[in-house]
Amino acid sequence: MGSSGMKKRRKAKTAQHGGRDHLQKVGTHSHDAAVHEQHLERDAVMDTMGLGGLGSGGRTIMWIVMAVIAVVAIIGLLALIVLF
Repeated sequence: MGSSGMKKRRKAKTAQHGGRDHLQKVGTHSHDAAVHEQHLERDAVMDTMGLGGLGSGGRTIMWIVMAVIAVVAIIGLLALIVLF
């Protein structure tokens, strides 16, 4: 066996600023991009429901109303399951 079993270790290449230069993984988004995409999705939902022209106050009220309806529906289903 001609090799001694030792492997050479390569030094990590560093960028000009001293840290390693990493690229983002394919398919990953930055936090800002994800927040922007969620905002666009909420706008699309509001447009679909015909409420796209509401201001920010109207949208907040609609989200609260929808949340209350969802909670009441879940409580109603749980009541039906427990009682019957």
